[in-house]
Amino acid sequence: MKGGDVEVGVAPPLYPGMMENPELRWAFIKKIYSILTVQILLTVAVCAVVVAVHPIADFLFTTSPGLAIYIVCLVLPFI
Repeated sequence: MKGGDVEVGVAPPLYPGMMENPELRWAFIKKIYSILTVQILLTVAVCAVVVAVHPIADFLFTTSPGLAIYIVCLVLPFI
């Protein structure tokens, strides 16, 4: 059998050409997850402010500039 026996626990590497250190890969994954966590927390904070502070919600949904800001915020992630 080429590359070892999986049942014994000697399996070939998943990507044989990849020579990076596993700690480096885990550090990269942690960095990505931390960035995603910060983005989600920021989104939750902004949503909480809009829901909790009624003048901000009124501005966004009743005035023309507020509606324009709302539409831009909805469309901007797709660009």
